[in-house]
Amino acid sequence: MTDPMAETILQRLGGEEAVRRWVNLFYDAVSQDAVLAPLFPEDLTDSRDKQFAFFVQYFGGPALYSERYGNPFLRYLHRHVKIGRRERDAWMLRLMETLRQVISDEALATEIERTVGPLADHMINHHPERKDALYFN
Repeated sequence: MTDPMAETILQRLGGEEAVRRWVNLFYDAVSQDAVLAPLFPEDLTDSRDKQFAFFVQYFGGPALYSERYGNPFLRYLHRHVKIGRRERDAWMLRLMETLRQVISDEALATEIERTVGPLADHMINHHPERKDALYFN
């Protein structure tokens, strides 16, 4: 049974303001990353807004993403983007680097990495080593 008085990850991060700072730093880094930049549109405004809403919801806050955009079927929504291990690792690297610019709590950063890592793994849709893969062989 979970403790109803336990703080959410969102609260421990510093609330929506901290998530907004994190997302902005992250997309600033994405726009400069040789692996990630080609995967995103030139104008990152929508990407920033969607990532912010998703993280607020994902980390225990209000359902901003679902209310604005519907169900977060992330793998389906990213099906047009070729995401392999290289892209996943670059995304996680930038995500965690920028998180550590917002928070100093290493235990929380590690918890977030363990929480988001499997989600990032799930987004991989390019498996050149597997000829039975569903996407982007």
